Amino acid sequence: MDQNTHKQRMKQMRVRSPLFSATNQRFNIIILAAGLGTRLKPATDFIPKALVEIGGPRAIDYCIEKYQYISGRIIIAAGYSSDLLINYVSGKYPSLNLFFSIEDVSELKGPGTSLLYALDYASSRLPTIITFCDYIVGDQFSVEYDGIGVCKPTEDQSVLGTYDTVAEIEEGFAVDLVKNKDRENVRENGFTGISVCHNTKLLKSITYGADVSKKDTEQLDYTLDIIKGYIKRVKTAAIPLSKLYEFGTDDILQETRRQLNENI
Repeated sequence: MDQNTHKQRMKQMRVRSPLFSATNQRFNIIILAAGLGTRLKPATDFIPKALVEIGGPRAIDYCIEKYQYISGRIIIAAGYSSDLLINYVSGKYPSLNLFFSIEDVSELKGPGTSLLYALDYASSRLPTIITFCDYIVGDQFSVEYDGIGVCKPTEDQSVLGTYDTVAEIEEGFAVDLVKNKDRENVRENGFTGISVCHNTKLLKSITYGADVSKKDTEQLDYTLDIIKGYIKRVKTAAIPLSKLYEFGTDDILQETRRQLNENI
């Protein structure tokens, strides 16, 4: 193997480095991947955003390879082109305990509703990690306690994406989630959507309860209805993430590809 090839493989390994549990704990891993990926067009003209290629692997590969060694079950919320996603994942990862929560594309209502349906497949005996298919996380972080991922940008600008909400943090713990009033500039402590919830029974109770309280015209908000409710009840650490790529738009997708090839 020449030096350049070795260097490239080391770059990819650092991005895709899997998480481990010191106590050998297994988790429900919920990957939210039901969206249409409209902002990623033309990359999603014929495939779901979870199957977008990023430096060779597809987006879903980064998610699965990150969490597979702590997974008791992997639950993928699928919607747009769900058949393609199911066939790809089932064929590539036949040894994993896979479940698919499938939503009708005409009735997609956002990540809050996707989580609602995905939790039907989650074991209440296992803690739960929630992530999104359009995130690549290069950081290692502890999964031994309740936590939410928050942005900690560094000088190399390796946190990409805009964040609708930010976490209010006290002594290292998230105490609230509030609307981001300056999405163009504020990324510090932006809530990434990545959550480690050790009390799955409580997570289900909050999610199902929030859904019941909604009117038919109201959307179940993943952040403000569910995760905010959870951190108000459970002491939840703020997990700083400085190697984070959220490719919600085509421009950021291209920049993610560039950075993965050059900087990581």
